[in-house]
Amino acid sequence: MRLEQLRADFARCHINPALQSLPFTEWTQVPRNLKGLYSIWEQDRCIYVGKTGSNITTRLLHHHNKAHAIWEQGTTDTKGWRLGRTRTTWAPQVWTIEYLTCESAVHRTYLEGAMMLLFDPECNDETVEDRLRGLVR
Repeated sequence: MRLEQLRADFARCHINPALQSLPFTEWTQVPRNLKGLYSIWEQDRCIYVGKTGSNITTRLLHHHNKAHAIWEQGTTDTKGWRLGRTRTTWAPQVWTIEYLTCESAVHRTYLEGAMMLLFDPECNDETVEDRLRGLVR
């Protein structure tokens, strides 16, 4: 599991979270009231990282919709998702979600930044903009 790479960051936050994983197609099975962090993966390629302080199901619904170009109220089609869907290897049916519980808002913010730096997700606005400006790989 890729979240194992954050063990030093977990130690810095004085937490030892249980790391969970499930297929993206089963996104509705993630605990609804999760306070924590998650990442979406296509094998070794990170699609997205995020944090949530309440209802993760709503966030994952929007990611599901963006992945499949389904437009419902509240779903915004950002640049990273548009670029991702142009890839010939775009395959949400084989993606995996990795997630963990983290109660502290400060730790969630810190860990989300660490995840973005470490995993360089393809669809997060911040990494897309940095990549297009030549500031990251």
